[in-house]
Amino acid sequence: MTFFLLLVSLVSTTLAQDWTQNLNLPKGFVIEKSIKVPGARQMALADDGTLYVGTMDQGVVYTVSPKGEVKSLFSGLNMPQGVWWEKGDLYVAEVHRVSKVKNLTTKPTLETIKEFPSNKWHGWKTIQKGPDGKLYVPVGAPCNVCDEKLPFMALHRMDFDGKNFETVATGIRNTVGYTWHPETKELYFNEMGRDQMGDDIPPDELNVIKEKTPHFGFPYIHGKNIPDPKFGPLKPKDLKITPPLLEIPAHSAPIGIAFFPKETYPKEFHDCFLIAEHGSWNRSKKSGYQVMKGCLDNGKIKSYVAFITGFKEGEKALARPVHFLFLKDGSFYLSEDEPGTLLHIKRK
Repeated sequence: MTFFLLLVSLVSTTLAQDWTQNLNLPKGFVIEKSIKVPGARQMALADDGTLYVGTMDQGVVYTVSPKGEVKSLFSGLNMPQGVWWEKGDLYVAEVHRVSKVKNLTTKPTLETIKEFPSNKWHGWKTIQKGPDGKLYVPVGAPCNVCDEKLPFMALHRMDFDGKNFETVATGIRNTVGYTWHPETKELYFNEMGRDQMGDDIPPDELNVIKEKTPHFGFPYIHGKNIPDPKFGPLKPKDLKITPPLLEIPAHSAPIGIAFFPKETYPKEFHDCFLIAEHGSWNRSKKSGYQVMKGCLDNGKIKSYVAFITGFKEGEKALARPVHFLFLKDGSFYLSEDEPGTLLHIKRK
């Protein structure tokens, strides 16, 4: 691990000269600014307005100043996708650990609070604080499809010092995006289905946790009721499986999810959320590559429609949406990691 202050770029808002010109936003929404951040994934906002941005293969945690100046805070890390700001402290999630940053404003170092397996396959982590004050962290399956013991294939939570670690849900292949309903406080999470079963099965999923430690089917059952060719017959007879709330087209790769804040949005956005479909990499015709808007009615899916499109032209991928970060004024940042951009989107 090394620390350095490398000036990467300044804000570039000449949208007519880059891929963002291709985007189609709903009426009333505009791109306020576009900031180049290579490999941008999860974002965290500090009290002074600084954005912290995690990456994967780049191994870098970036800072973005309120003026749009981009610098590297850490480099040489192990897929540091997850970042979270909590009470004046920055937390960083790598494949093998979650750390608290010490001496952030002088000579930053990482202090490990919890270690995890070093398997890179689905090992990258998104970290968030739940309504219960706990820090949540998933550990994906270290494979396309397999049956592994905990902590794999599960979502966990712990105190911010790494203590009182416990499992929240199991039977999860890989979740990179999750959030809580603003009123019910139920946890909603996206899940990416397995590969090598064809273009159209199994579906990706949106799930919701309504009971203690539910099992969501992996590796035995995919979607609502698609047995895995190998592991389906091995499903324990007494295992209760929680079906998905929504099946999403196969290989769409849903990552980020965020509810619209009721404080800053009109009624038609209440009980609605955004999902970033990162996009397929191994489908004969690409799926995903868009931001979707879903709405609930008494806890059930009422609609699921395109909200932002234009991340691809035909079969040519232009960008891959990842995560959302809503601000107090109702605007939000959307990250995308290929080529790597933060889009600040607001309502007119």
